[in-house]
Amino acid sequence: FSIIIVSTTILSSCASKKATDLAVGYVEIKIPCSDHRSDKKFFKASQSSTSTNLASSKEKALLMARQRLSTLIASKMQSVTQRYAGDREIGNASEFNEKFENMTRDVLNQNLYDTEIICEKTMQKSDGSYSTFIAVQIDKETIYNGVNKGISNDQKLRQDYDVMKFKEVFDEEMNKMEDGQN
Repeated sequence: FSIIIVSTTILSSCASKKATDLAVGYVEIKIPCSDHRSDKKFFKASQSSTSTNLASSKEKALLMARQRLSTLIASKMQSVTQRYAGDREIGNASEFNEKFENMTRDVLNQNLYDTEIICEKTMQKSDGSYSTFIAVQIDKETIYNGVNKGISNDQKLRQDYDVMKFKEVFDEEMNKMEDGQN
């Protein structure tokens, strides 16, 4: 019985030592431009790219950041649409959601080039290649106004549209982003 207790103690102390060694061996990496998060006023996204060509590095990083921003906005707008359609008890909610998502995509395609670069850092690596880190943002009001205009121009969507209720749901979802509830 004593041998079992001693063996268990030795093995458990070795296991905890290994876990401690692993934790000590970790090194945190600070990625440039990655600390920009969406908030109540702006959708924000960051991305990076590496290339042997400086211009390509910058272009790819910007394109990828805009794509990431587009995905974030589309996801958030899907939440807004589903909540809004549910709250309004729209008869054919699936048709409304589909038309709304298509219209949102059109708005995003028109507005993504209005993004503002809020952080850009380019570094040259020892092998001569370039790494560019970019963060972009777009004002949430720009997206809201585009969606609002798109709905107003679509007769079918306009029938089920309550501007005040939509704005309320939109603002609540934006506040969740600020609070980190995504």
